[in-house]
Amino acid sequence: MNQPYGFGHPPGYPPQRPKTSGLAIATLVLGLAGCLALPLLPAIILGIIALTQTGPGKQQGRGLAIGGLAAAGIWTIGWVALLGNTMGNPDDYTASPSSASCATPPSGHANICTLKPGDCLHQPVAAVTSVELAACASPHSTEVIGAFTATDGPWPGGGELKAEALTHCQRIMAKNVDSPRLNAADVYTDLGYLKPEREAWEHGVRTVFCTLVSPDSQLTGSVLVPGADLAVPTG
Repeated sequence: MNQPYGFGHPPGYPPQRPKTSGLAIATLVLGLAGCLALPLLPAIILGIIALTQTGPGKQQGRGLAIGGLAAAGIWTIGWVALLGNTMGNPDDYTASPSSASCATPPSGHANICTLKPGDCLHQPVAAVTSVELAACASPHSTEVIGAFTATDGPWPGGGELKAEALTHCQRIMAKNVDSPRLNAADVYTDLGYLKPEREAWEHGVRTVFCTLVSPDSQLTGSVLVPGADLAVPTG
């Protein structure tokens, strides 16, 4: 018997399939592009949001979101390892002292890596980049009387190294300088020191040279005693 029209179960409509989350798709794309580093943070943020939008009874694409987050995580670990390895080994991204700060100086000059006790100089500055060498037998202003290794730390600009240098250089002067001869010749001298300039210091050069300076270039001949200790460091 036919049922009257309007009674019973009308023809059903097939259930609509949930849409795939656009954020999940974006998470996957950005996660896979993590080799560029910049997409990593957006991938993680969008992935977390996509997880809340997907799942049973929600939009599709949860697997895409999880895959994108996993890819972003792997790329993040890789970038952290790469940066950590580089920052942990300064030689990987900076020049060594020999190439950056200890290049061969011009003829007749010396720098912080080639200077040595016993060298005579023309009017050097406190931070050594390059100094002009002089013949000790001719009138000159400065002679290197010894060297010490400065305490490690930030570059000592200004007078931060002065107290340490005074202690070491007074000891070296008492050991190496022929003070009686200078006094007899009535030569006025000051005790000084030459430290590395900033670039050399930041590359690990810590040798500081003690000097005896005659402002009027009255030094002629070496100020050192016979058999003076010319080791670096001295003493």
